[in-house]
Amino acid sequence: MSSISEQAESIPLREGRRVGAVLTAVSYGILGSILLLTRLAGLDRSYWHDEIVTVRDFVRAGPSEILTGNRLNHELFSLVAWAASPAFGDSEIALRLWSVIPFILGVVVVTAWLHVRIGALHGVLYLFLATGSPLLLDVTRQARGYGLAFLAMSVLIVTALEAERSGQTWAIIGFCAAGLVGTTNLPNFAVAFIATSAVLVMNRRLRSRVIVGLTASFLTIGALYSLHFQVLTESSRQEYGATIGTTRVVTAPFDQILLPALLRFDGTPPVASLLWIPLVGLVLVPIVASPCLRSQRTVLILSSGVVTTVLALWITRTQAVPRFFCYLLVPLLMLLASGMASILVRVTTRPPIVRTAATLTLILLFVGVFASAADRVVRLPREAHKDAAAAIRVGAASSVPVFAYMLQPGDLAFYLEKPVKKVRSPAAVSKLCSLPRESVLVIHPWRLPPLDAQCLARPGTRHYRFEQYARGGEMNVWFIPAASQSQ
Repeated sequence: MSSISEQAESIPLREGRRVGAVLTAVSYGILGSILLLTRLAGLDRSYWHDEIVTVRDFVRAGPSEILTGNRLNHELFSLVAWAASPAFGDSEIALRLWSVIPFILGVVVVTAWLHVRIGALHGVLYLFLATGSPLLLDVTRQARGYGLAFLAMSVLIVTALEAERSGQTWAIIGFCAAGLVGTTNLPNFAVAFIATSAVLVMNRRLRSRVIVGLTASFLTIGALYSLHFQVLTESSRQEYGATIGTTRVVTAPFDQILLPALLRFDGTPPVASLLWIPLVGLVLVPIVASPCLRSQRTVLILSSGVVTTVLALWITRTQAVPRFFCYLLVPLLMLLASGMASILVRVTTRPPIVRTAATLTLILLFVGVFASAADRVVRLPREAHKDAAAAIRVGAASSVPVFAYMLQPGDLAFYLEKPVKKVRSPAAVSKLCSLPRESVLVIHPWRLPPLDAQCLARPGTRHYRFEQYARGGEMNVWFIPAASQSQ
């Protein structure tokens, strides 16, 4: 029987655990609510260019174009969206949910694993980072395959860790299924899938079962992409984004993938700068404290996909932007969250001053960036084509010609449901301004020089400005009276 003093000493311990459980539950409740709100609010905003391409050229075109066409576009997502569209439609909300819901499930999977296997604070901080990442906030709300890829990577990493820990067959099946889903959605996912598979194959007790699962997965992947072999080779030569230089290979997982995801939402390539060096150091401080780094096998599972993908990009000189590989954030955020948690749990006992200061600085910086990004992403469209088209339908007759000064006039035509004439040359501007009837001009000057159209100052001209959170920040609609009315 325990003594009275031992019983008295156990009371504060029980109370501390009870308080800790309450704080954990409150943290999960607050962060979970923010996750749902920021992913589900405002899904009816206008599609942007990449989404319009997906909907118009693939989802509405159907399997023949998705599977056998001369372009690749998030194949699994496109097939799922096409199959579901007869029942749910192809509205912005309906199609975006096929990315939003998988992303939320992916966050739940990793959060729950960290909570159970490592500790509650580790799960809370992963949920905090995955919820607040501006890049993930941006891409996982789009009618594209990024949410599916994030879920696939979440399951891939968790099942790989579970297979390594327990050797159970269900974990191997889940691992191979996740690799199949991820690769049939984004071909570049295969690099991380193969690299992580190699780690599992090195485990003798898993080897035969993993090889069987991989064989089935890659036969299916090969069958799906067999008609796209030439397109796959050409896609690595696309000219959108930036290559990874030789001097940046070592820091690329941080300054090309992790830091852009923590600090920005637009898909532009990070600019090489000395300013990244202290920021890389800031995230490395908690990462090196991660308990996940104590096991060599765990390190290989969490890092092999990231390292191999970076090396593949460097060797092939492939141009890319951070959103192309946002699924690699799963292992990186796991390392960062677990490292931050390991540092913060020591605050009440033996706080490591430098590590604690670095962690708190990173958290405060992250919260500030998220607060400003979340408001704009939830409130505004990425590109305001839908708003511009609505203003045109209300403000002008259907017979009024519409001109567009923008890179992709077809995006406006998608919502306007009638042809849009491109304005680029001085002759086209002169023709527009000399029309003997009312006309409409939509200006989206992203990556275009300023337009010199004197008729925009014509008496009676009406102007509407629509704000957007990316790609130039605005779209303008001008209703221009007939040239004869100004004379």
